[in-house]
Amino acid sequence: EYARAVAAAGRARMSALDEPALTDFVAELLTQYSTRQSFKVAPLPGAVRMDCEDDLWRHYALSQGWARLYLKEDNDTCIHPIPAGATLGPPGWGGAYNGSKPRCLAGHDLNPRAQPDACKFEKPFSTSESFAPPGEFPVTHPRDREGWNTRWKKPDGSCCVGHVPPL
Repeated sequence: EYARAVAAAGRARMSALDEPALTDFVAELLTQYSTRQSFKVAPLPGAVRMDCEDDLWRHYALSQGWARLYLKEDNDTCIHPIPAGATLGPPGWGGAYNGSKPRCLAGHDLNPRAQPDACKFEKPFSTSESFAPPGEFPVTHPRDREGWNTRWKKPDGSCCVGHVPPL
């Protein structure tokens, strides 16, 4: 009976919180949890850093036309403040984007009754997805039809502007 009362009180408290109070609660929860961690947080090899809203759009958009519909090019959405007077330009415009794309295996159901051939490197459904193995930075297919690879190439022709080793 005591556990039910605690649960009911918790539900009542959480439903009474407005957005700022809920944000404060979650921030406090995560702050207290982080002091109890007994491990060091480290990104996995091949992880992609996201600092601004546009980093998400540039990473997940498979078509440049589709991406242009949603890009804000507004650094106010960045979690790390952009230093005053910083020179901004492609690829990230102040964010962390550096030519990454979602992995093909993450975006398709490869079961026989679904899309079993979607991620065949020789004849992919989409060349805007990454075929890089886990642990490597996820750049697009070499035959990228959308131009994601060429758009981010360095002046010497190597891939990609801003491409840095994983976090």
